[in-house]
Amino acid sequence: MKMFSRMIVAGCLLCAAPLVQACDVKNGECGGESFKALDKNADGAISQKEFVAFHGALFKKMDKNGDGKLTQQELDGVHEKMADKCDVSFDKRFDENDINSDGALDKDEVEIGMPMLFRHFDEIDANRDGKFSKEEVIGHMKKMHEKRGEPMMKRDRQ
Repeated sequence: MKMFSRMIVAGCLLCAAPLVQACDVKNGECGGESFKALDKNADGAISQKEFVAFHGALFKKMDKNGDGKLTQQELDGVHEKMADKCDVSFDKRFDENDINSDGALDKDEVEIGMPMLFRHFDEIDANRDGKFSKEEVIGHMKKMHEKRGEPMMKRDRQ
C-alpha cells in the first residue's frame, strides 16, 4: 500500500510538472518552452489530446526497460536527473537570501525568498533561536527522509 501511494503521488507530480514549468519564471509570465512543447498546434491552449500525447511520450521515456510499468528505481532515476539539472544550488539560494550575511536565515529572509522553508520554519529551527543555518536545514531534511524511509538524494547530502 505504501509503494502504491508513492507511485500515485509521483505520477501526479510528474503529470503536473510540465504544466508548472510552462510558466516562464524568468519573465514571470506563462508561455515558456514547456507550454510550447505541450501545445503542438500552437493555438495557445493545451487540449486533452495534446496533454495525453505529451505524457504518453514522457511515460515511454521514463520506462527505461520498456515493460510498460514504472518502478521506484525508474522514478528515482528521473528525480535524480531532474535535480541534477537544477541550476541553482541550495547553498547559492541560501546565501542569496541571507540579506544580512550572518550565515543564517531569519523569518523575514526566509519568507521573502524561500516560501517552502518558511512554512516549516519552526520545525527547521532546531535550536529555537529565531533563525536557521544550512546545517539545521540539512538536518531537518535528513530527519524527514529517515521518517519516510527514503534515502536522501546526493544533492541533499551536500
